[in-house]
Amino acid sequence: MIRHSLDFAEFNPRRGKSLVWGYPYAYRSAFLNQYFEEAVRTAHEDGRGVLYRASEFANYRVLRKAKESLGLEDERGFLDYAETLFMSLGYGRILVENDNLKLIASPIAQTYLYVHHTPSESPMCDFQRGFAAATLSVALNQPPGTVFVEETECVAMHDPVCRMVPRVEKAEYGFPEVDYDRLNYYEEDVPDFMERIGMLKRAIPTADDTGNIYIQSAYGGLKRAAYLYFPADYFSYATWKVLEEGDFNTADLMLRFTGYAGFLMTFVSLYYTPIGKVAYGNPQTPEEIFTAIMGSMKYWGMGHWKVSEVREGRVVAKVHNFYENDFQRLVGVEEPYSPYVVGGVMGLLYAVYTVRFYLKDEPLFIRDAVQSYDDAVNTFRVKSSFDHRENAQTVEVEW
Repeated sequence: MIRHSLDFAEFNPRRGKSLVWGYPYAYRSAFLNQYFEEAVRTAHEDGRGVLYRASEFANYRVLRKAKESLGLEDERGFLDYAETLFMSLGYGRILVENDNLKLIASPIAQTYLYVHHTPSESPMCDFQRGFAAATLSVALNQPPGTVFVEETECVAMHDPVCRMVPRVEKAEYGFPEVDYDRLNYYEEDVPDFMERIGMLKRAIPTADDTGNIYIQSAYGGLKRAAYLYFPADYFSYATWKVLEEGDFNTADLMLRFTGYAGFLMTFVSLYYTPIGKVAYGNPQTPEEIFTAIMGSMKYWGMGHWKVSEVREGRVVAKVHNFYENDFQRLVGVEEPYSPYVVGGVMGLLYAVYTVRFYLKDEPLFIRDAVQSYDDAVNTFRVKSSFDHRENAQTVEVEW
C-alpha cells in the first residue's frame, strides 16, 4: 500500500516546482508545521478553522484531480487511493471504526507533545481532519464544505488515539479559484536537476507502516524528525488569511519565526546528513554554504532562491516562484509578501555568520534554536519587496 512520497510528484526544473496532480507540494518538518500552526492560531481569532479550511481547500482539489485523472469512479477504489496518498505523504494512518475515523500515529499530535512537554487543551490535527473532509466530499461527488470532520479525541491531549467524527452539512466557504497556469514564472535551466532528485529519492525514506516519514536529524538530543509532503496551498491559504484578516503584526512576527526556526531545524540539520550532501554539494566558505543551502530550495519545490550579494554584514537574496507569493498574486494581493521567506533567510544567516554551525559537530539544540530568534531580530535589519517582472520576493539583510 505505502509508496514513496516522491512517487506522486512531477517536477518542473525550470521553475523549481514540485507538483502533485498539477498543484505545488513541498516537504516540511513536523516541527516547522508546529510553529506555523501556532502562529495561525495566535494571530487569527478562528485559527483552527483557518487551518482546517486551508487543508480542505488544498487537498480537495488534489483529490478531485486524482479521481478524474485515474478514473476512480468506484467509491472503494478512490478511498483506497486517498488512504495510500495519506500514508505515503507522512500524515499518519486512518482506520474506519463504525462511524468514526481513528487516526494512528499523528506526527502533528506527537510533535506538539515533544515541543511542549504538556498536553494540549484542544485537538491539534486540523490538517488531517481537513484531508478527511476533502476525501469524503470528493467521494460523494459533492463540493467542499459538504462534510464537516470534528476531532473529538487527540493524542496531543493525552488521549490514547486521535478520533474524528464526520457529519454531513452544507457550508459555503467561498474558496478562491487559483489557476497556476495564469502566472508568468521566472525560469532557468538546471541541467542536473532530475539526477539530483533521483539521488534525493534514494536518500529520503519511504513512510513506515504508521504513515510517518522519519529523516535523520543532526540536532542535539534529536536523532530523527518527522517530515510531511504537504500541499503548498495549505500554507499559502492560511498565511494569506492571517495576514489579511488577523493581527498582521503578530502574524508577521510569528510566521517569520516559523521560517527562522524551520531553516535552522531543517536545512541546517540536513547539512550533516546524506540528504544534505546530495542537495548542497561540498561548500567550504560561509558564503558558499549560505548560497548552496539557498540554492537547494528548488529540490524541495520552493522555487529558485538566488543570492545576488553575500558577504559579512550584508546579503541580498531573490526568491523566485515561491508558492506563497504565487498564491497571493492569484487571489489579487498587489504586493505579495511571505514572512516565511524573510524568516528563512534570517535563520540561515544566523546559523552561518553568528553561530558558524559548520565548524561544530552539533549546530544547535532545539531549545537554543528557538531562543536565538530574539537575538536575530535585534541583530538583522531586513527589507522585503516584490518584483512582479521577475516573480521574486527580494530580501535585503544588513547587520
